[in-house]
Amino acid sequence: MSRRTRFLAPTLAVVAALALSSCAGGSSTAPNADVPATPVTGGTLTYLATTEPPVWDGQRIPSLNVNSLNSSIFDTLVAQDADGTYKPDLATSWDISDDGLTYTFHLREGVTFHDGTPFTAAVLKQNIDRPLNEPDLATVSTGIAGTEVVDEHTLKVTLSRPNAALIHAFSTPHWPIYSGAVLSAHTPAELSSNPLLSVGTGPFKVAEYVKGSKLVLERNDDYQWAPETWGHSGPAYLDEVVVQFVPEPQARIGALTSGQADAVDQVPPLNIPEVQAAGDTVLQQDNTGTPYYLALNPNIAPFDDLNVRLALRSAIDVDGLLKGVYGGVYQKAWSTTLPGTPPEGAFDESLVGSWGYDLDEAESLLEKAGYTEVDAEGYRVKDGKRLTVQWPVDSLYVQTDQRQQLGEAIASSLKKAGFEVVRTPFDSAAFTTELAKGQHNLADASRGFADVGTSVVPFTTRAIPKSGGGSGINYGLVSDPVIDEAYGVISSSLDPQTRIAAAQKVQHRILDEGYAVPLYIPQKIVGTTAAVQGWKFDKVGYTDSFYDVWLAS
Repeated sequence: MSRRTRFLAPTLAVVAALALSSCAGGSSTAPNADVPATPVTGGTLTYLATTEPPVWDGQRIPSLNVNSLNSSIFDTLVAQDADGTYKPDLATSWDISDDGLTYTFHLREGVTFHDGTPFTAAVLKQNIDRPLNEPDLATVSTGIAGTEVVDEHTLKVTLSRPNAALIHAFSTPHWPIYSGAVLSAHTPAELSSNPLLSVGTGPFKVAEYVKGSKLVLERNDDYQWAPETWGHSGPAYLDEVVVQFVPEPQARIGALTSGQADAVDQVPPLNIPEVQAAGDTVLQQDNTGTPYYLALNPNIAPFDDLNVRLALRSAIDVDGLLKGVYGGVYQKAWSTTLPGTPPEGAFDESLVGSWGYDLDEAESLLEKAGYTEVDAEGYRVKDGKRLTVQWPVDSLYVQTDQRQQLGEAIASSLKKAGFEVVRTPFDSAAFTTELAKGQHNLADASRGFADVGTSVVPFTTRAIPKSGGGSGINYGLVSDPVIDEAYGVISSSLDPQTRIAAAQKVQHRILDEGYAVPLYIPQKIVGTTAAVQGWKFDKVGYTDSFYDVWLAS
């Protein structure tokens, strides 16, 4: 085995806490003159989250709301820095074989879980072996074939195929490292339903859980192994974090501006001026990965006709809708890969301005497709059949970014071109089942990750949802050999320029074939009181952890 890559953990040093205003794309109110110059230890942060996670096990479902909480409870094997590079975390270094099929991780010593048990190679093996024993996990797609304990602090991981995004995957909360004692004593269903079993090595541990109401995190006073990507070392500053689940945006805003909450998740864009006028702070950061987009099913009518797919894209006034629903805070997405997604340059800037709203073009394309008649209600008709689009919606996410309002606005605007859009809500389980039937016409999605491979995989054959369940995220059911071939390059090559070229080829292919309509660049928008300091976002654009956060009063 050749030592292609070797990372050594430097001595952790205390560095200046990241200033709030340094968040990319961010904004904040004027700094409070009464804020101490150095972080203060102690206090309870009351944080209002948008929704309660449907599943607490990060390996089971790619849920943003559980990631934001698990990142304070679990450490990751490696840490991704703000520049997209990877640094040591629970692994102090790692080696990659020349063929890209063997990864050897050298682990940090002296790390203990919240239950007092030690972190070892054997425990890491239990965690990494889970997809081999639980085929319904979202992490089964990483290509892990087996693991081997070399010694107490060294684990060898063997892949069935090269996976250039493996290190990134291990840097995300999708791979929480559980206590081995917990994994041995509890079933996967118990891990999913009970966050009291979320026993990790992170800076906070779960102290209390009231289903449908709140999760309480308390500081892990034994924490001494923070990665260098953070702003300090040693235990967290806060004594406690009380996370309350408050789906209603206005209730969250009211709690913040009245001082009942210290921080709230996902401030609606139109409420940003209200929050700032109250003297509170608004922090914003664009996501990386995929935008919020519409995935079109090209396998059945009407989108089995390229002209109809392109007509739908031309019929949506994306800029106008974003201005109306979000006040222009969210920016239009031009591609299915977002700007800033690593490796740098993966987003093809030549696509900016390459397509847009053109109602005349949409009508011309529909007529070319044979939709030359219009019925009494204004909908296009072909061979006596109305141009109807079935749009199943996952009810769990309809209030994320006010997507219900945006979806209704899109449906209304499409009527101008003669499309009838039928939006049907489903709960998450039924939604997945519905997509696997293959009878829907379009579905909406977004996927935040800081690696270009994860912006391409939702359009690959391997990600098509299956009737037996699983984690298929190809909502348009696209099976295109050009995309599949490019993804093979992206997922296996360790050369950034090779991956970039393949990713840009995919972006053009998706737009040329009308497989998806990119809509907007999602943002993390957090509101805090002026007393909240040290808030930080990760490279993906999610709230990364409460570890560096402190209260000035």
